[in-house]
Amino acid sequence: MSGGARSLALAWYGGVLGGLLPVLLLGFLYSALADRTIFVLWALVTGACWVVVLRQGLSAGWGRLRLVGALALLLAAGLAVFALLESRHHEILDLGFRAVFPGIYHPFATRPRTMGVLAGVLGIVGVVGLVARSPRLPGPPLPEGEEGEKHDVRSGSPSPGEVGREGAGEGARG
Repeated sequence: MSGGARSLALAWYGGVLGGLLPVLLLGFLYSALADRTIFVLWALVTGACWVVVLRQGLSAGWGRLRLVGALALLLAAGLAVFALLESRHHEILDLGFRAVFPGIYHPFATRPRTMGVLAGVLGIVGVVGLVARSPRLPGPPLPEGEEGEKHDVRSGSPSPGEVGREGAGEGARG
């Protein structure tokens, strides 16, 4: 296995184990505690979205920070929905948590505010990850003269879209 294929495999399996697995475990655990299938459905939808974004980001060659930012924003949105679900099923979730884990129970674990704060933190991490520059994985080069070719400032030659628009932007003079 080459170095590029190995790093891609590590990124894929790391993303699956580090993101999908905790989402599924959280959803299934809270579903069992509250006896509500809505938490499982949340986990399945959020997990499916996680895998789609992870696959698209890896196949498009997004840089690490961009991929982490997109995944963090996705998880922030998912946890915001989770907080809403927690608020609607708070009493039964709290009772289930006390019954199953009485030794480690703390009200902090079932408060919707906890997931809301976590969603906010992940949202900030996501925005920072998307704004920060990270090296982009090399993609196929664009053919000469194709759209997307950058304007060469040093030579002063116009890009393909600017040809024939020398007077563009100037008002009509009479």
